[in-house]
Parts: sequence; C-alpha cells; structure tokens
Amino acid sequence: MEVSIVVGANGFLGSSLVNKLIGNHQEVIAVYNSNFESINKNATIVTLKEVFKLSINPNYIYFLSGNYSTSHQDLVRINEELVLFCKTFSNSKFIYISSTNVYGANEDILNESSAFKSPRLYGLSKLSGEFIVSSMKRYSIIRMTYIYGKGISNNSFLPQMILKAKEKKIILFGKGERKQDYIFIDDAVDLCIASASHEKNITVVGATGISYSNLEVCEEIRRHISCDIEFTGVETGQSFFFNIDKVLKELNWKPKVTF
Repeated sequence: MEVSIVVGANGFLGSSLVNKLIGNHQEVIAVYNSNFESINKNATIVTLKEVFKLSINPNYIYFLSGNYSTSHQDLVRINEELVLFCKTFSNSKFIYISSTNVYGANEDILNESSAFKSPRLYGLSKLSGEFIVSSMKRYSIIRMTYIYGKGISNNSFLPQMILKAKEKKIILFGKGERKQDYIFIDDAVDLCIASASHEKNITVVGATGISYSNLEVCEEIRRHISCDIEFTGVETGQSFFFNIDKVLKELNWKPKVTF
C-alpha cells in the first residue's frame, strides 16, 4: 500500500485531499498544526513533532501549509519545516502547493513562464518554498488559484459575499469588473493527485482558464440567495487570467466543475 504524508491536513484543501487519498486506498499520515477536528479519522493523525519520530518511508509528501493570512514569522517557520521534511524524506515525491500569488502585480495572461512582478509577502514565501522543493529528486509544484467549495471557512471574497447576501445587500467596488479564476475543491484535489503520479518534475498553474468578474460571481450568488447588489467607489483590485495549456497536456487533467 502506498503511503502519503499530508502536511496541513486540517486545512480546506488538506482535509479534502486526505479523504480522497483514503478513498483511493492509500495509507495517509495527516500532519496538523492547531486542530484536527476536520481530518478523516481513518488517517494516522500526528503533530509535526510526532511525524519525524515515525519509522516510515512515504511515497509522497503533500505540503499544503500556510495561506494568505499567515503572519510573516509563521511563513518563515513553515519554510523551515519544509526544509526539514526535504532532508528527512529525501527519497519521497514532493507535491508542493504554491499559489498564483507568486506572480504579484502581473496583469498578463499568466502561465508557468510568466514573470514575477513585485509579489507580496505570501507570494514571496511560496517562491521560497518552490526554490526549496525544486532541490529534491522528485517533485511537483502547483500554483493554485482561488479554491472554493463546501467547507470553505476563510475571510476571502466568496464567503464574504455570501455572508453579505444573507444580510440582503452586496456592495461591490466600481462596477464589479475585477476578474478571478476559481477552481472547485474536488478539481484541486484531483490535480494534486495527478501531479503526484506524473513521472517528471513539473511546475504547473492550478486554474480553470476561465475568469469571472466580481459582478458575475455575485449575480450567481443572488440566484440562490435573494439580495440587492449595489456599487460604490473605484475597483483597485487586480484581475487574474491564466493559460492552462501545460497542465491540460502534461497531466491529462481538466476541471470537471464550472463555477
């Protein structure tokens, strides 16, 4: 039986990935930080300290720690932990979940070769993580766009707009013209697993190739929750567009769920 370690197993993507790997009859060692309530109890659930005491030789390491709201100090700590995993499990295949935040203020149609233009703190930490992981014998790096689906609990755009809709009024900046690419949680999980089985080292963009405006998103929300949509001020947020030809061709993966 194949063995996978999932670091960040208590997160939105991590807990869903654990479920899928267990469903695929893998032995899963789920590493958590602050809580483990969301982790499938059929996994071996351990802390960071405990995982390094285990006598194991995992086939795969899925590293999903950190998010855009993580503090500077914690982002540094996470990369220090990544180095430790790389040293301890040097024969394992590493699947590193990066972010499209690495591109920074780049308004082009983005792909794996696009330039990095002044990424912010989170994007910089992910670039550092990519640098660390690319030193391994076997690795996959996935630059994920916005992941959504049942169970999302952060303070990002979608949950905030759903909350405002329940309060009967959504307010958008400008005309709601800012655009983003959204990937459904199940598709993101499938992409992680597809990248693990890929024979070559690879870096790909984890996106759908279709971007929706904030207004289109909120009109979809309004189809399910009756509310008003109003506009104010000027939209200053950046739009994101992605070319996903590489991931479609090399990993034989494509998103199954449309927004």
